[in-house]
Amino acid sequence: MRLPEDDENYLNSKGYKWQLLPDGNGGCLVISKFSVSAQIFDRAETDLMIRIPGQYNIAGLDMFYVAPEIKVKGTGSYPDRADVFENYGNRRWQRFSRHLNTPWRAGVDGLPMFMSLIQKELQAKG
Repeated sequence: MRLPEDDENYLNSKGYKWQLLPDGNGGCLVISKFSVSAQIFDRAETDLMIRIPGQYNIAGLDMFYVAPEIKVKGTGSYPDRADVFENYGNRRWQRFSRHLNTPWRAGVDGLPMFMSLIQKELQAKG
């Protein structure tokens, strides 16, 4: 499996160090050392994973994962809806149960849009 060329160009233009690992008929996009807000969380970076379905971009993206786990700074608690863990590629990933507010628009929505949602969630200033 490969990502669409537009998605690969997007990732490269942002300077992300990324790889696409096989996962059944889809893949797991892993971005190494993804920045997170150290004002909100207990670390400044973590690896980010997005599961890419085999029928992507017809099938949409949903949820994202980080490893190592992150907790809310000061409280030590997990972020809301991020207290479930799953194993992929011999790693334990913290699942962020986040879903689009509107239906996925095949051929319109894509990785850049989904990444903007993740950035809002993980890089927002406290």
